[in-house]
Amino acid sequence: MTNIFSTEERGGIAGNLAYAVVAQGIGLLSSILTSLVLPKFLGVEDYAYWQLFLLYSSYSGFALLGLNDGIYLRLGGKRYSEVNHGELKAQQCVVAASQLLVAACCLAAVLAAGFEPYRSLVLALCVFFGLLTNLTQCLRYVFQCTNLTRISSLADLFSKGLFVAFMMTVLLAGVDSSLPFILGYIACQALAFLYVLICARSTLRSKAAFKGVLRTCAADVRAGLKVMVAYYADSLIVGFTRMLTDWQLGLTAFGKLSLSFSLTNFVLGFIGQVSMVAFPVLKRLDAEGRREKYLAIRLLLHTALPCAYLLYVPAKLVLGLWLPAYSKSLVYLALTMPLCVYSCKANLLFNTYLKMGRREGTLCTVNVAAMILNAVLALASIVGLASVELATCGIVASVALRDLAFELIISRRFGNPVVHFCVSEALISAGFMTASWFLGAWSWPVVLLMLVAYLWCDRDGVRLVITGARKRLGRG
Repeated sequence: MTNIFSTEERGGIAGNLAYAVVAQGIGLLSSILTSLVLPKFLGVEDYAYWQLFLLYSSYSGFALLGLNDGIYLRLGGKRYSEVNHGELKAQQCVVAASQLLVAACCLAAVLAAGFEPYRSLVLALCVFFGLLTNLTQCLRYVFQCTNLTRISSLADLFSKGLFVAFMMTVLLAGVDSSLPFILGYIACQALAFLYVLICARSTLRSKAAFKGVLRTCAADVRAGLKVMVAYYADSLIVGFTRMLTDWQLGLTAFGKLSLSFSLTNFVLGFIGQVSMVAFPVLKRLDAEGRREKYLAIRLLLHTALPCAYLLYVPAKLVLGLWLPAYSKSLVYLALTMPLCVYSCKANLLFNTYLKMGRREGTLCTVNVAAMILNAVLALASIVGLASVELATCGIVASVALRDLAFELIISRRFGNPVVHFCVSEALISAGFMTASWFLGAWSWPVVLLMLVAYLWCDRDGVRLVITGARKRLGRG
């Protein structure tokens, strides 16, 4: 049995992916409980506060200024034994000092803002959770980029698995307040931090080499800042609309809209785990190998992802029975599922390949442009027209245009066709949104016919995907 604290590479990509899948399975269970069970037992307002905590704490990484991403890019492809542990320890000391300072400033700002008491408490807990997360992430990124992704996956497994056990215990005790769940979530993150610290013992035991550490930190920030801005610009495409809903339409409307977005995060979380495992392996390939993998993954996603649209009607019917208080807001799933499809493609394909090519500036520019476009559409929709529906359509339009931009940029290097793929994906997404919004449950046969036509138009690609799958299964 593999020592869970070992920093030796074992199992290869299959082993790392197995850890990632198990961790994501526990994460999926945690997400199901928080997205489907919590709103069943908490009131609408308490569930909205839980979502508020998750939303604002998710932006705590801003305080790192991309330093963790810079470490990831600088050390990517190396083995853990090749890392300068003295330099890394000094860098982690600088990170810890800076994060404590930022947390103190944020906490002072929250206390001085004059929010209602419970909102102030939730935001203060966001600050504390963000401090723990940032300290954990800097070490986790070292393990991820040195092909020790199982350590990162196990940290997720511990935090999410313990939280699942905690949540079930608290729910069985009949607790109907969001505060115990927030405190339990923070405690589980603290245990994950402790696990990562133990795994990083060789770094922590080393003598800190502070000479030149500020220059190294500055270089990592310069490299990682673009990736950080790209990531949070991507996140804010949805996040800004959710914040604007809270500010303009109230906490209840925010909570109901957040339910649909939280459901789409299931798949995005799994894709993030796969991308994490794939990055160090793909980076070790030569140029031709990267091109072949890119074209294969792209074709698979183009063929398979739109099939997810068939899940909308069954999901809406089942969730409507389970969460009658949210039955009307579940219609937003018809608008958020295309967001899930486009985001899966971006996270697994475009983000990974642009990072490997050290094109963080391109990634940043495109994501910021999409964020700005969506911000304009969200302001017009929510502030001007008080329409969450139009704002959600604006999100999908923004990510679809971003997808086109990424396709055009990468096609210059790999020479792959773009127009047919992008147009067909946009047409089936728009058709799904229209049919699902206006026809409700009766949209399923219409969407099925559209999907059959979509796959028939690209039947050559479908045959290639099936042939490739058969070869892999035969080899296994």
